Amino acid sequence: MQIQYVGFQLKAHGRDYTYKVINKQSEDREFIFTISNRAFAEKQLPFQDAAALCYQKLQKALDSETEANPLPRRTTLSDQELDVYRESRRPARKRSW
Repeated sequence: MQIQYVGFQLKAHGRDYTYKVINKQSEDREFIFTISNRAFAEKQLPFQDAAALCYQKLQKALDSETEANPLPRRTTLSDQELDVYRESRRPARKRSW
């Protein structure tokens, strides 16, 4: 299986990041992840990190996908997911002793 980043589009509600999943055993599928304009404006997420975050989310979701529970083709990243990402990127505090 291969994941290709197609690009992003600016929309009134935010940015849509598109990925194509190529699988030799099934037909190609396209997935769109939306990040709200508010998330960028409130500095929850830098523009340059958005595509990588969506890619990671897609990879993880594909690993847990089943025939009975296929992935939705459109997903909006929640504030909670953005918070987790931001916390994971925050540099460790230096001790001042």
